[in-house]
Amino acid sequence: MPEGTPPPARLALHHAGTGAPLAHVWAAAPECYGDRALLSEEERRRCEAFRRDGDRRLYIAARTLLRTALSRCVPEVRPVEWRFTTGAHGRPETAGPRTVPRLRFSVAHAPGLAVCLVCPELDCGVDVEVTDRSVDPVRVARAMFHPREAARVRAAPPAERGTVFLLHWTLKEAYGKARGLGFLLPPDSYAVTPDPAGAPRLAAADDDGLLWQFAQWPQGERHLVAVALRRGHGPDVPVLRHTGPPCGAGPPGPR
Repeated sequence: MPEGTPPPARLALHHAGTGAPLAHVWAAAPECYGDRALLSEEERRRCEAFRRDGDRRLYIAARTLLRTALSRCVPEVRPVEWRFTTGAHGRPETAGPRTVPRLRFSVAHAPGLAVCLVCPELDCGVDVEVTDRSVDPVRVARAMFHPREAARVRAAPPAERGTVFLLHWTLKEAYGKARGLGFLLPPDSYAVTPDPAGAPRLAAADDDGLLWQFAQWPQGERHLVAVALRRGHGPDVPVLRHTGPPCGAGPPGPR
């Protein structure tokens, strides 16, 4: 952001009428987004460790997206000022500056796209995958899915198995990230299943599925995005999908 430019307007984190939390989602393509100057020294070291230029660009886009997304919610904090830490199982969290309410976030990336989710206080997770990934859906589902989920993949027509697999995979990834456990969760201990209205819902041995909310949508022609939110016993959280990345990142920086 050029010197002297006023910060962008603060994004609402709660619904003006109900007070319910809001979840914001942004996406950015690494070919045209990212600013290495916003990264911390540690992030730059991690960036340089990537051998392929495309992986470096994707990493820069994801970290830029996270920093600018947080600053859209708290404009008085510049993107470069955010500090991060990790929990016991590697779950990333903000370490400072301190904000009220506390911001929670999740970042994901796949070839060609970085995605960031920000919301107040709630456990949250986001995943993105390319829809043309090469995978044996039946074999992977047998190893990584709940038996009911794996059965749905097997029962799908051969031409649709990849799609059914990916719908389940992204939801499970988002939920695992929101729990802060990822694949430490035994795959046969939980399943994401549709309810009568068609919205994904959770059944888990060690969790109350009624506390969770899921959303899923195609992003462009090649990507599928899924979101998981521990919304508690209140109404569903509005998931606001922004049409582009947050402003204030500047032009693509050196990579």
